[in-house]
Amino acid sequence: MLRRRSNRTCLSHHDLAICERVFNQVCADEDLDPLDPKAEILAMMVVALFRKAHTSEHELLEAVRSRRQKAAQKRH
Repeated sequence: MLRRRSNRTCLSHHDLAICERVFNQVCADEDLDPLDPKAEILAMMVVALFRKAHTSEHELLEAVRSRRQKAAQKRH
């Protein structure tokens, strides 16, 4: 279910939980240590995409995976 937030600068506990689950899933998928500096970039991406209206967990996870795949393809 998509929800609209009136204040995009603050994330609720629910919003943060979605972002955290997506972050953890991508870290697990990519065998990325959550404390690695690359993980900080991932965390910023997750929150940025969430704020751009990807508010369902599934949609957010797919958006993050898609972005990261495109970035990886550009590097090769």
